[in-house]
Amino acid sequence: MSTGRAYIIWAGVGFLVGVMIGEWWQIPSWQVGAYLVATIICLGLLWGKYYRHSFLIVGVSLGLILGNWRLASVLPLPPNDISHYQGQTITFVGQIIDDPQSTLDAEKFTVAVQSAPIDAPVSGKVLIKTGRYPEYNYGNVLALTCKINSPSGAPSKAGKASPWAGGADVSGYAKYLGRFNIYATCDYPEIDVKQDFAGQKLWRWLYQLKHYFLRVADQTIPEPAASLLAGLLLGASATLPKSILDGFNTAGLTHIIALSGFNISIVAGAILGLLRWLPLSARLIVALVAIWLFVLLTGAAPSAVRAGLMGMIILSAGLFGRLSDISVALMLSAVLMVGANPKILAGDIGFQLSFLATIGIVYLSPLLESCNKTKLVWLNQLVVPTLAALIMVTPILAINFGRISLIAPLTNILVVPLVPLAMLLGFWAVVGGMIWSVLGSVLGWLAWLPLRFVVAVAEYMKNLPWASLQLELQSGWWLIVYYAFVLIALNWYYVSYRHRQFRPTR
Repeated sequence: MSTGRAYIIWAGVGFLVGVMIGEWWQIPSWQVGAYLVATIICLGLLWGKYYRHSFLIVGVSLGLILGNWRLASVLPLPPNDISHYQGQTITFVGQIIDDPQSTLDAEKFTVAVQSAPIDAPVSGKVLIKTGRYPEYNYGNVLALTCKINSPSGAPSKAGKASPWAGGADVSGYAKYLGRFNIYATCDYPEIDVKQDFAGQKLWRWLYQLKHYFLRVADQTIPEPAASLLAGLLLGASATLPKSILDGFNTAGLTHIIALSGFNISIVAGAILGLLRWLPLSARLIVALVAIWLFVLLTGAAPSAVRAGLMGMIILSAGLFGRLSDISVALMLSAVLMVGANPKILAGDIGFQLSFLATIGIVYLSPLLESCNKTKLVWLNQLVVPTLAALIMVTPILAINFGRISLIAPLTNILVVPLVPLAMLLGFWAVVGGMIWSVLGSVLGWLAWLPLRFVVAVAEYMKNLPWASLQLELQSGWWLIVYYAFVLIALNWYYVSYRHRQFRPTR
């Protein structure tokens, strides 16, 4: 790896670490200058013989300072945020700014507050939970009357930092909402529709396309396979019955119904395989178009855009195999996403899973492939990437959900090879249903077979004794030990083992 690439990567690592440290400690503004001066002095002392090391130290130090400062810059809540009125019942007017998410018995959406009949101006966002009907849509302007609540564990008293600043003391749900700058919730308010639509027409069209896709899927494929397909393709698994969701959690299959770079890379990889007769450049263009088609179908949500970026990185790694370039692309993508919204690093499990799964697929897969002494090519193409991703994401799943699946490797080996087939058949079944309902029904039954098999595996495996282990993890220090061990293994493989394997002979 060139020196320039190494500087970029280590500066990016410093930035991400700086954001993470900011969870517990923010560098006071008056100290930032002192740190910069100390960094420059360090650069001067090490200049000359150790100039490369000095640049590396400066890059990491600047990354740490900038990352810490970036998180601190988004922490304070404005004094007029509606979350300061928690515990009070007020009436306010706001606009729905996202696509309402429907479950079996409720609907949730985010409202941007526009006005309230009180003395001081009010702004901010509120997460609204209401009944399944009547349905509300993106762009509706509503007058709502309700009691303002705060997400569990998230203090929002006037003058204090945002719930994000609570670090480990803030609940995971509060952090999850905090990444969207939502610090207030409201359950089952009185609602009066003031205006039918006041949003962006492009977003409305994308959301309508998504809902049309889901309606056709429901008409062409029997349940629960239709809901599973919605999760596979669009990350919309809210309509899956709780018993099935529990089965996926116990069996270690939750990742396949969460839109991620791993899922999108599966689709792109399958397309590349089907179009093997085309030149590489043509296959790459088709795969990239397919990736962003799925991003658009989700309504171009931030999580979908992130998954698209990670999917492209995985795809590039498989096609070109230049780990140095892939490493820079992966680090720059992470820095750009965290820089745009630093709260996602610790508060967005979707970002964590996508980023770590991508690292596993790109870097761990070659190590695991070297351990496969058989000639089963399909094992390397499908099973190895899955196991590599699992190795990286299992600790995050364990610390967030308090459970680790002991049968995850087995269930993933059984299920993941069928995921590309299920996704492709399901996609074409829906497209066929859009053209002609009979064609959609025929293709729908073909798609139902692999989809139903996935559900059956999850339902059967969850009933096995010792299928999963409940954990009560009070500290995150073991994560450092775990990932340090993974890094040591990777370092041994790429620096020692792989170097010996490919050392040129004289």
